[in-house]
Amino acid sequence: MKSTWLVVALTCAALAPACLPRSQTNDLSPWMGSGAASFPVQAPSLPADAFVTLKNPADAHAELCAADSQHPHFPDDADVITRTFCADVKPGGVMPTPHGLADLLDQLGVGFKDPHGGNGTGGNPAFAILGHSSALTARKVTSIAPTAFVFTPPPADGSSPIGPDFVAVAYDPGEQFVEVAAFDPGGGDMNFYLVLFDQACTYAQGGCTTADLLTTRLVSGWSNVRVYEDSSALGNTIFDCHVCHEPDNSVNHILRMQEIEAPFTHWFSAKTKGGSALLQDFHAAHGTNEDYGPIPAALVDQSDPALLAEVLKQGGYGNQPNAFPSAAIEMEIDTACVGQPAVNVPMGKSPTWTTTYDNAVSGQFIAAPYHDVKITDPEKLADASGAYRQWLAGEWRGELLDTRDVFLDVGLRDMGFAPREGLDGRAMLSQMCEQCHQSKLDMS
Repeated sequence: MKSTWLVVALTCAALAPACLPRSQTNDLSPWMGSGAASFPVQAPSLPADAFVTLKNPADAHAELCAADSQHPHFPDDADVITRTFCADVKPGGVMPTPHGLADLLDQLGVGFKDPHGGNGTGGNPAFAILGHSSALTARKVTSIAPTAFVFTPPPADGSSPIGPDFVAVAYDPGEQFVEVAAFDPGGGDMNFYLVLFDQACTYAQGGCTTADLLTTRLVSGWSNVRVYEDSSALGNTIFDCHVCHEPDNSVNHILRMQEIEAPFTHWFSAKTKGGSALLQDFHAAHGTNEDYGPIPAALVDQSDPALLAEVLKQGGYGNQPNAFPSAAIEMEIDTACVGQPAVNVPMGKSPTWTTTYDNAVSGQFIAAPYHDVKITDPEKLADASGAYRQWLAGEWRGELLDTRDVFLDVGLRDMGFAPREGLDGRAMLSQMCEQCHQSKLDMS
């Protein structure tokens, strides 16, 4: 009973004597450095047949709900996602059929009880919002299409939050799935799942539009909800979680948060300079009255990565592979470019970050998070934000723009979306392939 889950990413740059707005320079080449993209880096799209190898819903449910020797009281001694979705194996039990994201969160015990309350208080779950990722959907995560994490709050007494009811849900706009991590008390390990769903547009002529997938429409009207576990159904597919969550298959699965120390560079937070800049970009597109995925509109500004960091540390996941030292990197970036984080063109430079990036280039680790707080091109961001505001106001005509395509092109190598400039073939294979294809993983 395992699967796929998300968390964090970033990468390299060059020193600029001053950080000028784009309007003051037409030639960015002197500032690009060795990490610059000398050719267009195409945005990948999810293959249309990406899920073709997954079992049909009935077989997936049967696999999920098959008891084993670790769970003599199955499903009552399993994790929360199995306990709830497999309720029908008990006499008189019925399998739940969530019709939207709010239903799923309520089912898993992390629903929002008070949309005007607090983060992790008053019956609400804890949550944090991430503007740049190295996870499954990394190439689609930005400050205006961030990943929202909803999870069991850390206990106030500092004890471990990892218990039979622990669950964490990751939501990204644009895809008809959410990712779930849940602790299995019978197996004593963290399990990972992919929860897929359909909507009316799934079966419509022409399929789902960008407005169906990138707006509030995505969180309701679900049907055909099915759950796939990583230990079986998702293994050996592009959704296999082991490269991130079991990088050494001789130990248990881990939760990932590369930016686990303050100031949590790419996480939304009103308590940090960078987090506030990301919130400002988010609100420029979404305003202040729109719910975002699972997060009620009134709570968005309470996003708190420190709560997620507490969960990981108190739960025994504090030692992160190739951790991103946010404080040192942000200090070096700020020294080199006084306009950061509000102005991210030209790119910043951090020797500390370069070390983290070098570790990823060597193939030892997944991509390192980007050095600057913002990963976005200011012109693309303004265009996408304007289009989204028009859609909210009912003024947009035609298909909504893909608001996720706002990356800074000259930073794509440093974000890990293309290999470092100048690598030979062997080094390129190490950087781009070795995180998945190496002996510490289960190559069977």
